[in-house]
Amino acid sequence: MNKDYTIGIYIRLSMADEDTGSGNKAESDSIGNQRMLINRYLDNHPTLSKYPRLEFADDGYTGTNFHRPQFAAMMEKVRHGEINLICVKDFSRFSRDYIETGNYLECTFPFMGVRFISINDGYDSDDYKGTTGGLEVVMRSIIYAAYSKDLSVKTTTAKIQMMKQGKYVGGYAPYGYVLHPEIRNKLKLDPEAAEVVRRVFDEALKGRNTSQIALSLNDDNIPTPGQYFKGKHPDKKKYSRMSEKISWTASMVYKNLTSYVYTGATVGHKRKSGGVGSRKTISQKKEDWIIVEGMHEAIVSKEEFELAQAVIRGGEKNPKRNLRYYPLKGLVCCGNCKRALTRRKLRNEGGYFYQCTYSTHDRDTECPVGERYSEAWIEDTAYKAIGQMLTLVEKKAIKDHEISKRRKSAITECADAIRDLQKQSEQLKAVKLRLYEKYTSGSITKAEYLKRKAETDAKMVENEEAIRQGHERMQELDSEHPCSDEKLDKVLGEYQKGEGLTYELAHALISAIYVHGQDSIEIVWKFKDIYEDMEGKG
Repeated sequence: MNKDYTIGIYIRLSMADEDTGSGNKAESDSIGNQRMLINRYLDNHPTLSKYPRLEFADDGYTGTNFHRPQFAAMMEKVRHGEINLICVKDFSRFSRDYIETGNYLECTFPFMGVRFISINDGYDSDDYKGTTGGLEVVMRSIIYAAYSKDLSVKTTTAKIQMMKQGKYVGGYAPYGYVLHPEIRNKLKLDPEAAEVVRRVFDEALKGRNTSQIALSLNDDNIPTPGQYFKGKHPDKKKYSRMSEKISWTASMVYKNLTSYVYTGATVGHKRKSGGVGSRKTISQKKEDWIIVEGMHEAIVSKEEFELAQAVIRGGEKNPKRNLRYYPLKGLVCCGNCKRALTRRKLRNEGGYFYQCTYSTHDRDTECPVGERYSEAWIEDTAYKAIGQMLTLVEKKAIKDHEISKRRKSAITECADAIRDLQKQSEQLKAVKLRLYEKYTSGSITKAEYLKRKAETDAKMVENEEAIRQGHERMQELDSEHPCSDEKLDKVLGEYQKGEGLTYELAHALISAIYVHGQDSIEIVWKFKDIYEDMEGKG
């Protein structure tokens, strides 16, 4: 007599799965494809097609543990007897924890009378009644995990070797280049885009900042790198959803100006993977980058590139110029449109003034047309405001120092406690593995195994909660005083030199200066927690 079923369809897609690249694997693991494959299998199954189905989909959750909302909802229905068959695309969608997968197949599901089907693995628990089919699954999962790790290491090693040979290993060419049509892993100049890159460097070398360069490109309706790529490759997914309204920004310009690839070199290994299955990448130190010179046609010379770096770091065209004569570089903005004000020289009177470029071109803007703001007045106002701020800092310095010491001590204690808890969690995982081995070897009974496993799971949950609380506490402690003692001491030392307003002093304290009129300046401070009472107009 056939058993009646209520089928639970379980689907999972993690962030790591979405990062598998542009191949068929990523597509096949998508939510939609998993759903289609499972339903097609059930529709074509001679005995299962007629039974009702409930779908549970966890989108963006890792398979290394079972802390997933839809999985929990499905298991709740299993416990209430509302689901007695679970169907998945493959074991990796169910879980990547081979110990727990084996436990579910050997203990949990048989105990609850649940049939389990993994389509791509050809696994149906009905075929293993009275046998240790779950052990086969465990071993298969171990082999899969080992293979994935080995493949990842080999792939990374091969890529690094190619980088050392000066080969370009990126999926897309950087702006200004295309992938060479005849030579693999080589870049070829894209004349149209390369001309824009040259223009960006030329304007930077003339002393224009990144905001001004972005404005200039937008004025001439130059497409952004993303828009340019989209126009050239409408069939590609990259930038396919980009809005047509996107314009050049200072950060886009900065990215171009700091890309060493424009000197003709290949640059690789700037970031490395966070591990097998991980979407995260880790920044590498510059000394660990793999740079090979002269691998393709340069857009700018090395000398031009280095000079541009000096300019965008805060200098002028001549990087040797003393920055203290231009202390507010990049900080002064229009209070109306929020764009950077342009610094200009007074022809007859001497000195400098700031002016909104939008107003000078009489554009559709509410910015006052032709309004000039004296640089001396702005610098004097900023310096007086800084003096008031630092007076408060000096009064609080001793108290803040003691608070900082206590905070650092608390952070250290918290970190030590978290490390101890993490070690305990690893030990508990080992305990679970030994329990499972004892159960499968017959050393302990099923009832004893389930009891001791439940006790271990409870301890692990307790540990995880303590670790979570520990991290939250560390975050709280770390955010209490964003302005460190070291930073404060440096700022105070700079002010006490008595040299007036310097570039270092201004940029250490000020995030932006908004000029609203001839008698109104708004200063945005970097350390709002300390200067809260003084924040506002100077």
